[in-house]
Amino acid sequence: MQSRLSLSQELLNSAKERLLGQDPPAEGVVLARNISLESYQKFCEAEKNLPVKIRLVNGEIIAYELPLGPHGTAAFHVGALMNKWCNQITGTAEEDIKVAPNSYFTADMTFRPRRLPTPPANQACNSLGWPYPTMVLEVGYSESIRSLHRWAPFYMSQRTMIMIYLAIKIYRSNTMVAMLYQRTSRTPNRPTIVISFGTRPIHNRVVNFLLNAGVPDTNIIGVGRHGAPPCNTSNMALYQLHIPAAEILHRTPSILPSVNFDLDLWEIQDRVLNP
Repeated sequence: MQSRLSLSQELLNSAKERLLGQDPPAEGVVLARNISLESYQKFCEAEKNLPVKIRLVNGEIIAYELPLGPHGTAAFHVGALMNKWCNQITGTAEEDIKVAPNSYFTADMTFRPRRLPTPPANQACNSLGWPYPTMVLEVGYSESIRSLHRWAPFYMSQRTMIMIYLAIKIYRSNTMVAMLYQRTSRTPNRPTIVISFGTRPIHNRVVNFLLNAGVPDTNIIGVGRHGAPPCNTSNMALYQLHIPAAEILHRTPSILPSVNFDLDLWEIQDRVLNP
């Protein structure tokens, strides 16, 4: 029988300092290995208000993010814009999701149509018995873009019913990048579109990472790319991230809006820079 999981305050504070550093580890800080899903779930239920955000990834507990203002502001405002578009969607902050047999994530925000049928217990996304969301949002501030990209195969796995994974990376330099992953794509683990929307251009090393991940050059657009204009006001066509209504409201065609969800990325930039 596995002993009760414990993470010392010293270990957690050390991970926090590393994530706050000038060069934080690209894939987070490993805090423990060979941890069962049951032990991790019990730990999460007992331990609240940790100084770092953690997740279980193939039996490893990884500290990957800090609960700082820009991170929470961006996640909340995406949820607010989603609700403004369609009030028949339930947005949930910090929802636990089982994404693989020994992997358990706490998503920044999830979205699902209201009144989805309750699934069989072995097909629920967590211990509450809820159905899987149709869309997941992760925001990285301390977390690297490499780490955000790493989660796509988990969210798009055959176990889940997630149709859309949206990852937003906010850099301390005020560069901002949105990556949209879609289950309907032939390559769901690769962004279908990447939009740079901050006040500073996307860095060449980030572009090279995305190109090496298989994203076509023409699909990396926005500030710093192909002579794009600055993202400096609302309703600019280039900075509308188009998300199909049929994917957000998958399994509930009766409440399908007549228009898709266009996420105005300038709205996110403005909220982060001018809270």
